[in-house]
Amino acid sequence: MELRLFVRATVALSTALAILACGNREVGTDPGNAALEVIVITPIAHAASVEIHGPVGSSHVTTTDTLRGLTPGVYDARAADVAASDSLVSFVLTGVVSGSPVTVEQAAMHSVTATYTVRGGSGAMWVGMWSSAHMVEGFTSQQLALAGAAVPADTLGAGGDSITISGVAFDSAGNLWATDYINQQILEFTPAQLASGESIPHVAIATSKEPWGIAFDARGNLWVSYYNGNDVREYAASDVQSWSGALMDPAPALTVTAPNGPLGIAFDHGGNLWVAGFDTAVTYKVASSVIASASSGGTVVPTDSLVSSYLDHSSGVAFDHSGNLWLSTESGWLVSYSAAQLALSSHGNPLFAEPGSGYHFDGIAFDNSGNLWASTESPDVAMFSPSQLAGSALAVPARTLIAGVGDASFALALGAHDSALPISPEFGSAVSEDAARRAPAPPARARDGSRPGTLRQR
Repeated sequence: MELRLFVRATVALSTALAILACGNREVGTDPGNAALEVIVITPIAHAASVEIHGPVGSSHVTTTDTLRGLTPGVYDARAADVAASDSLVSFVLTGVVSGSPVTVEQAAMHSVTATYTVRGGSGAMWVGMWSSAHMVEGFTSQQLALAGAAVPADTLGAGGDSITISGVAFDSAGNLWATDYINQQILEFTPAQLASGESIPHVAIATSKEPWGIAFDARGNLWVSYYNGNDVREYAASDVQSWSGALMDPAPALTVTAPNGPLGIAFDHGGNLWVAGFDTAVTYKVASSVIASASSGGTVVPTDSLVSSYLDHSSGVAFDHSGNLWLSTESGWLVSYSAAQLALSSHGNPLFAEPGSGYHFDGIAFDNSGNLWASTESPDVAMFSPSQLAGSALAVPARTLIAGVGDASFALALGAHDSALPISPEFGSAVSEDAARRAPAPPARARDGSRPGTLRQR
């Protein structure tokens, strides 16, 4: 597929694009005449980060460089993962160092080489589908810039059974996690599988309830909302890292009672958990302090809530760079509460609330330029620009990606997201406090018999 071809092409060009500038840098407190050449090979210019630790000091390089005047001894070089800048979705590069550790001797030149490659699955938006074709489809930053009808750069899953991917999220290692709502399972795919198109998950968890939302907190704990369980469960990072193969309902480290028919979940800057509710027009908050103080295996209740008819059948949650909360609804609205509103004891109605394009919205995510992408329960993934989010012109998306004819887009995740956030991408919007931008509120339809997925009746 296109993404794999792009990765192979960048690797093939790595020699040509490797940074070859050399310097004359002194490391260490004692003068010496030993030298170490650090060769950096990367398919994307200036995308590298290599730490060199020696007997009396350390140094950091991002391009090929020669360290001179070194104290003889053993030097260890380590290549850290880096994100390559992109206007929409950033690639992540992973590095491997050869020739390290190395013993540096007087009057001699030694070398180590750090070779970077693009991490599988990065540099793309991944769309979870309700279909009989693919579980998840990946679209590169270049495809997002062009939009329109697009063949996915990569896919996971094969046809045959009904697929209902409702939530997707990346962990810090670049693994893609997905919830399959109707089939009641949680799936994990590694970066290598994302790059190869392997459709057999590394982890497949069968659940007794219907999982929908999925997110990771800053400590690497996995959180999943269960619609018909009316709760959100935390799975400890240490447990998650040990999982492999087929599992059945692993024990949660913490359970949050969420009697609103929970769907989308997200964490804000302060580590507070927000839970969108489908059955009632309520979005819950669970304070980070309550989460941190809860006993292992215990249960906690929400500490705050947003209550508004604009939140009718809420589904997706994301925070922008300014800390504003955005929600999407299957009733077809995009809604935002400002960071200032969230800090008040009484929150009122959202600052921004507008219907958009006749879609049923589910997953939402911000790209690097502050555009909001929304799945629509149709083949379309709609993009709304920062200027649209600052006003009220949502009738026509600024850009539309057609993800799959006959399929329905439900879940969204960008790889890689802003490293400052543990969950959904946060890259900024223009919502401000100067004036509320709200269309007339929709009628409240609490517990009207609908279930998630095109508001169908039970």
